[in-house]
Amino acid sequence: MTLGRDMEKAIGSLRFALVYFSSGIFGFVLGGNFAATGIASTGCSGSLFGILALMLLDLLYTWRERKSPIKDLLFILLDVLIAFALGLLPGLDNFSHIGGFLMGLVLGICLLHSPAAFRRRTGLDEPPYSDMPMANSRNDGAIGDRRDMRSFVKQPLSFFKGRRGLWWAWWFVRAGALLGALIGFILLLKNFYEWRTTCSWCKYLSCLPVNNWCNVGNLEFTNTTKTRRDLAGLGVEVFKTAPRY
Repeated sequence: MTLGRDMEKAIGSLRFALVYFSSGIFGFVLGGNFAATGIASTGCSGSLFGILALMLLDLLYTWRERKSPIKDLLFILLDVLIAFALGLLPGLDNFSHIGGFLMGLVLGICLLHSPAAFRRRTGLDEPPYSDMPMANSRNDGAIGDRRDMRSFVKQPLSFFKGRRGLWWAWWFVRAGALLGALIGFILLLKNFYEWRTTCSWCKYLSCLPVNNWCNVGNLEFTNTTKTRRDLAGLGVEVFKTAPRY
């Protein structure tokens, strides 16, 4: 409630909601592929890991502007380590934490303002995090500003005019991160429904090899579906063996 509140006030509700729900969904999909079959992935921990990733990126982007960046970094890392360690206990899905954190990093790269050092080198101003930024502020390429979307639709070439090489490099990093997350999400869905490929060591990301913890939730399923012909034959047999009065 404290970390999420501060981050939502900083970047706005729209960006916050996008990261929150996307991180939770991606975390559950990752857990559905690699967690034990009997582990029910529920709750908002994956989404909160996405918010922690946003906080970590924001800290790294504004490192020199912080009063005590080392203290802030240790606080974030402590939160991540504690939550990750709790995810190693039996019955918990640590893959949802990992997936949420990864998606938070990807969307943070796409949605947050560029690093302060990057803006100083390119001479770009930092517009405020709002739905309608100031008209005189030049955007640094972050996704989500309505004014820039409208101007891009009306004059797409003017949006890229005068951009420096460093801006283009960072833009491609953002686009590549978003494309990679989309491809990874599609592959995970494909693997969940069709391929069902697993790995032998992945389970240790969500459990400790202590007291047979890594076997908790590993259920074995047997397909007992019968065809219509089998069911019809079963019905005849039941009718023949039924007691008569």
